[in-house]
Amino acid sequence: MTPKPAHLTAANASRFQDQSVVDLYHLRLPYPPEVFDILLDLITDEPRTVLDAGTGTGELARQLAERVDAIDAVDVSAAMIARGQTLPGGDHPHLRWIVGPIEDAPLRPPYALITAGDSLHWMDWDVVFPRFAEVCSPHVFVTLVHRTELAPPWQDGVTRLIQQYSTIRDYEPFDLIEHLEQRRLFQTVGRRETAPVTSRQSIADYIASFHSRSSLSRDPHAGRRCGRLQSAATDPGGTLEHGRTARIADGRQRRMGPAAGRSRRSLLTVALTCVLS
Repeated sequence: MTPKPAHLTAANASRFQDQSVVDLYHLRLPYPPEVFDILLDLITDEPRTVLDAGTGTGELARQLAERVDAIDAVDVSAAMIARGQTLPGGDHPHLRWIVGPIEDAPLRPPYALITAGDSLHWMDWDVVFPRFAEVCSPHVFVTLVHRTELAPPWQDGVTRLIQQYSTIRDYEPFDLIEHLEQRRLFQTVGRRETAPVTSRQSIADYIASFHSRSSLSRDPHAGRRCGRLQSAATDPGGTLEHGRTARIADGRQRRMGPAAGRSRRSLLTVALTCVLS
């Protein structure tokens, strides 16, 4: 079995609790609208209840809340949840925010849909997947959503800057699905991808958005290499256009928790390669 990548540690994940990361998280490109239609189409059980694991500021949960019966948005970062509560949809009556690790946070099952947006790779897979099986309704889908920025013409330069300034020096590319299948937690059935969506963003915001990543946190504890990318960039004025998609792989959970006595299907939405999220 391939070991879990060395950089996927609790210490690196904890940087999403840094206030500097929280303050810039809104600069990440939003999920394509098509993602939400896909998620809602996957709900077949009643009531239409959702668990959003690793919710962050609730990018998925806040948009789903008005279209489902109830949604629990769970994150270990109290700062992320506090910010999410102030954003549009953050006070919806169907939405319950829960501060705590998804591995043992207090939940109120059953859930007809489980989502995890750009977060599963930081979790303890051997604990999380059996727990998902314990809290799901009979026909639940588990959906892990990963937005993928389309490579712009300047990608090579961005990559060099990230390699220079990243505080995670042992980063290695990895295939999340491959790791899950090796551990007999998931078996892929099919794959799909949303249509590309283009957004316009100021160059200053585009550069600042990289500091919403665990590898480029500006907080002092992140280390001496956490230099500001702005100091390495020139002419930050103007705007740019760049696009993103969400890649989708659907499959089945292969190992169930003790409460799961029947077959349950899952759908996994991920990028084939997770890049410094």
